[in-house]
Amino acid sequence: MDALRKDGPSMTRWLSVATLSLAAVSCVPPPRMCAQESDCGAQASCVAGRCVAHGATPAVDSARRLLFAPVDVGYVRRGDDAHDATLATLGRAGESSVIFLRFSVPLAAEASLLEAYLLLERAATVDADPVPIVLHAARVTTAWDGRSLSWATQPHVEEVSSPVTRVAPGAGPLVRLDVRDLIQRWRKRGRDELGLAVVTEGESVTGVAFALAPVDGSRDRDDPVLAPQTSSAQVSSPFESRVASSKAVGDPRRQLEGPRLEVYVK
Repeated sequence: MDALRKDGPSMTRWLSVATLSLAAVSCVPPPRMCAQESDCGAQASCVAGRCVAHGATPAVDSARRLLFAPVDVGYVRRGDDAHDATLATLGRAGESSVIFLRFSVPLAAEASLLEAYLLLERAATVDADPVPIVLHAARVTTAWDGRSLSWATQPHVEEVSSPVTRVAPGAGPLVRLDVRDLIQRWRKRGRDELGLAVVTEGESVTGVAFALAPVDGSRDRDDPVLAPQTSSAQVSSPFESRVASSKAVGDPRRQLEGPRLEVYVK
């Protein structure tokens, strides 16, 4: 008994250290996002949008990849009350603009969310200044309707320290924003979550233009699930080009798909 009493403080300290260590592990963020190999340095590779140490297996390698179309889309620009635009320009000098998106993501309660990205597609026919801009997603906390949205009636936006994505003019047609934490919040809070906003940091002379809808209007908004599929190996890597050369970013004939939500679950 005396030995236990003597060891008590040591055991308490050990338990405290162990608890802190477990908490630290649970709070470790996922590997940082990347768009190309040079983003990861010499010790890692860009795999499925994340910097993965050489020899390691990316988390999405055996995951299911789901794509969701938005159930509502809105775009506001200071001084412009038009809300039926098919293109949205973010980061143009002297302007303030925001894209609003709402999704229905019916994930099973037992599904483990590995990654979630908001996909934005650039409009290649619109000239872009060579100065990059930075985008991130924020939480929308009040109700809104894309059919009647304007700068004066836009919903309230709350910053939640989402990761940022640097958009360079020659980076490719698709821009990915990390929204995993936002999707996790949606799953926990449900009705309190009213979508997300795409917010700009920095600006350039022209900004960057994004498609808000498919060019042919063929997508049915009443069916928000686009393409559930199983991802495997390098074929499913979000950052691997799988389009023909005739559909390169500079080709105006390339069909624009508009915003999508890309989710990886197990």
